Order: sequence, then structure tokens, then C-alpha cells
Amino acid sequence: MEATIIVVVFILILKKSGRPEMMKNIWKGVGAGVVASIITAILFKLVIGSFEDNEAWFEGVLMLASAALIAVVVFHLIKHHSKEELERIAEGAISDQEKGAKALSAIAFLSVWREGSETVLFMSAGTETSWAILGLIIGISAAVMLGWLMLSKGVRIDIKRLFTITTVLLIFVGAGLAAHGVHELQEEEVGLIPVYDDEFWNVNPQWDGTGEAPILHDKGLVGGTLRAMLGWNGNPTMLEFFTWAGYLTVMGILYKRDTESHTPAEESQSLL
Repeated sequence: MEATIIVVVFILILKKSGRPEMMKNIWKGVGAGVVASIITAILFKLVIGSFEDNEAWFEGVLMLASAALIAVVVFHLIKHHSKEELERIAEGAISDQEKGAKALSAIAFLSVWREGSETVLFMSAGTETSWAILGLIIGISAAVMLGWLMLSKGVRIDIKRLFTITTVLLIFVGAGLAAHGVHELQEEEVGLIPVYDDEFWNVNPQWDGTGEAPILHDKGLVGGTLRAMLGWNGNPTMLEFFTWAGYLTVMGILYKRDTESHTPAEESQSLL
């Protein structure tokens, strides 16, 4: 979603500035970013294959790394959530006749590649089911549709509000990954982190582990969705819960402090 908005804002500025010839440079950057993301996914898959004998170790470390990466992404969104900031980047590139085209292409490439690389990491750490693939397809489709509506239909987008929603969701996803990473490193075959309480609570419906999980179980349809989006766990260990709550608390405080520090000029909410 973030990469889509950056690319669309650049294209709209080029249209308004009468520089349509520079648009091809943006699309070159987007294409290169997609290719780089695919290559990253292939390389990452090859690396994962060598960790099969130490799956719990690998998943635990990967989830904690993903939670840390989400924190970085969140603060990137916080500091680049206004139309004015995106416009300044694009207009600075346009004004430089010699390097402007390369600059726009590089920004588009890095935006798409960064988001693609993050997606590879999140997909590897977040879930093992085919629902993740469906969610990935829906998410990418929604981002592309949003970009098309903005470009072709002139739809007005409240950038600040959109980034606020995605940021809050990312914080919850990060909290869930951090807690699940702790869980993996508490597994008996790893034992890196001690277990002080096997089940801080257990509200999962009874299930023998065969067939489909009950819908409200944290591996079922509803419970699993809440687990993926909000980090919900029906039977966490004590440290899992405090990791989840601590991540939310720290990120929430930092997010609130950072957003409140913006000036009114940075809080422009309309894209068009």
C-alpha cells in the first residue's frame, strides 16, 4: 500500500508538472523492484531449506526479526505519511534535469523492493497455511486497485488516515510475531528461553488436533484470523503474553509521541 501511494503521488506530480516523459522511469523502477523481490524470495527459500533440522530455532529467530523489522517499517510510515513530504521528494527530482529521472526510478525501485522483501519475510514467519497466500493476493490486489482508482478516477485518499490504519495493524502484527517467536524459542527442543507458566490462560475450544480446528480456536478460521491480525493466542505462556503486551505498549507510546510532534503543515490529509 505504501509503495503504491508513493508511485501514484509521483505520477500525479509528473502529470501536473507537464513532464509525462519521465513516467517511464518510474515504471522501470517499479518493474526492477518486482524482479528484485522475486529474486529475494527465491534466495530466501533456498536459505530456509537448510534450516529444516532446526525449525523451531529458525522460526523463533525469524519471527523476532520480523517483529523488529515491522517496528522499523512503522516508524518509516510515521515519518513519511503526508502528501507534502512525498511532493518535496518528487519535485526535487523533477527540478534536477540531469539526475531527476534516475532519482525517481531509484526511489520507485527501492520502495517496491523494500515492500517486496518485507513481504517475503512476513510470509515466511507469519503462517503455514494456504490462507496466507490468499491474504497476500487480496492485499496486493487491494493496493493495485487503490492506485488505479487514484490515477484513473481521481479518487481522493486521506493519506494520513490510511497510514494510521495500516500502522496500527502493523503494530499488532509485530506484537503477535514477537510473542510467537518467544513461544518457538521456549519449545523443548530449543529451550533458549525458560518457561515459567505453560499456559497463562487457555480459552481454546477442545480439539484433538485432527481435522479442521474449531472456528474460535486460535488455529481455526476466526481465531486464526485474530491471531494473524492482532496476535491473539488462546493459550499463551506468561512470557508470551508479556512480550505481546510489552511490544504493543512500547510501540504505542513511541507512535503517539512521534505523531504528536508533527507540525500542522505535515498533517495535510488530502492527496488531490
